[in-house]
Amino acid sequence: MPSGHPAPSLGQAGSEEAIAKQRKPLRSRRTKIVGTLGPASVPKIRELILAGVNMFRLNFSHIKDPETQTPIIEEIRRHSKQLGIPVAILGDLGGPKIRCNTFQPTETITLDPSKPVRLRASDEPGTDGLITTSIRTVIKQLDPGHRVLLDDGNLILRVKSRISDEELELEVLTGGVLKSRKGINVPDVQLDVPALTDKDAVDARYMFRQRLEYIALSFVQKDQDVRDLLEVFEDCKEKEGLEHKTGSNEDLNEPDALEPGWRPHIILKIETPHSLENIDSLIEISDGIMVARGDLGVEVSLERVPVIQKMLIRKTNSANKPVITATQMLESMINSPVPTRAEVSDVANAVLDGTDAVMLSAECATGKYPVETVKMMGSICKTAEDGEGYMQPKRLGHVYTVVAGKREFSEPIADAAVAASEEADAAALITITVTGEMASYVSKRRPNRPILAITSSYSVWRRLVLLYGVYPILTSSTKSKHITSPTASRSATSPDKFAPIGRPASPGLGGIVTNTDQIYAQTEVDISASDVNKALGIQQGDKVVFCAGYHMPWPGLSNSVKMARFGDASRVVKVRGLWGEALEKAGKKGSPIKSELP
Repeated sequence: MPSGHPAPSLGQAGSEEAIAKQRKPLRSRRTKIVGTLGPASVPKIRELILAGVNMFRLNFSHIKDPETQTPIIEEIRRHSKQLGIPVAILGDLGGPKIRCNTFQPTETITLDPSKPVRLRASDEPGTDGLITTSIRTVIKQLDPGHRVLLDDGNLILRVKSRISDEELELEVLTGGVLKSRKGINVPDVQLDVPALTDKDAVDARYMFRQRLEYIALSFVQKDQDVRDLLEVFEDCKEKEGLEHKTGSNEDLNEPDALEPGWRPHIILKIETPHSLENIDSLIEISDGIMVARGDLGVEVSLERVPVIQKMLIRKTNSANKPVITATQMLESMINSPVPTRAEVSDVANAVLDGTDAVMLSAECATGKYPVETVKMMGSICKTAEDGEGYMQPKRLGHVYTVVAGKREFSEPIADAAVAASEEADAAALITITVTGEMASYVSKRRPNRPILAITSSYSVWRRLVLLYGVYPILTSSTKSKHITSPTASRSATSPDKFAPIGRPASPGLGGIVTNTDQIYAQTEVDISASDVNKALGIQQGDKVVFCAGYHMPWPGLSNSVKMARFGDASRVVKVRGLWGEALEKAGKKGSPIKSELP
């Protein structure tokens, strides 16, 4: 296992009273926060986790050597372990961002509407009246009449004529000062450029080795862009022999590091009109999307962005996949300790639209108030969530292909579990999951109660932090067909272990799981001992609803919904253990008792 992937310690956080107080509002918020790391925030990773960051974004656009990010990844993992708080990491690939070159003799040029300007494919610097770019494809595909937008759309030009295969003459519609290395957008053309550049492939392999939970693919336009990244993952698996290593932990009381078939989940950044044309197939092939409103607002008219945002959130929710809303959410807090009223409304409306997470970019990476910004974001989200009457996301038709035997029952199981929890006024919904998929299905129905996602995989434990209303909890109950005593709990001296306490597993059970009650029992114990429950406060006797989707290791658990009182399963298993001991003792004494276990 890489050094950047230590096992989390769930018991250490309880020793710090101040941290426990900070954790309660963090746990009660359902919308998740993605914070971008940069010069202002890297020194404050621990503070940002306590302030409410659920996932950190590492922007690889301007990183030449990915290995420089290793200490940051290790620090995130270390603080997550020490605090007992799952924190995911999103590696953001730069993509084929088209930029102008530098300028000589000065670093800027002025574009005047009364003077034409040339755009040339070249590696040389530009000069007054000449803009150069190293991306030659853009020059070849542009025709007269096509728009050329510079500096996030602040400067607008139009192709007037073609001078040669590698040079165009442009007329300036909206002029101004153009700085070196500013972006070039051509919204009228679908560029024949793959979303995954050679640099991105190198970065993606690094992210795979570091076991990042998510990778964001920039400027995606078609399905093949995603398949290119999946091929990189397959190559990484073959070189590492990962399929043979997954789940090989010999300690049967220790959760697995990675779930079977692990790979980083792919988040597609929707930022071009061409991705919108293929949105249904892109959502189907991806693991989630990001509404990247920055470049999207340049490529399409600004007034369309709010409508596109709502459409993307609804479609992604309907596919039971996570969606992140990003860009300029609290932009003014880069320099101000308080946001504008419009920004507060923007964040709140994203929550009401049904987004799983909201993202902070420069506000967190380079702003003056990164911790205060995260706290403000969390407060806005929590207040918006309290307006439950407005949070009724409409469900659209499926945009994915149902896989017989695995997904075909997921929708009705999630529907039934949520309906049962509402009707019974349950204290919590408890999903037992191997891959995190059922937790996503339940989350997308926006139940008005916490969703506890029980998993035996560290990677799933961290990845689930992105889902709205989901609180991940580690367990050993579904790791294998062995289990500790139904009264097992974490050892105070070894918080990373699940050590038995009290009465040992009875001889009648032999330490081997023979029914799903034992899984439910261990789940109850793990929930009771978790830091999550210190905030949520689920008590013995509270009404709860268990559910599970396709579960190959435990057929009896598959496709199930169970309503129960919290603690009932532990009592049943304990009674069975006592009966087993009594029957065994009676058998040794020659007693004629031959009753079967109840």
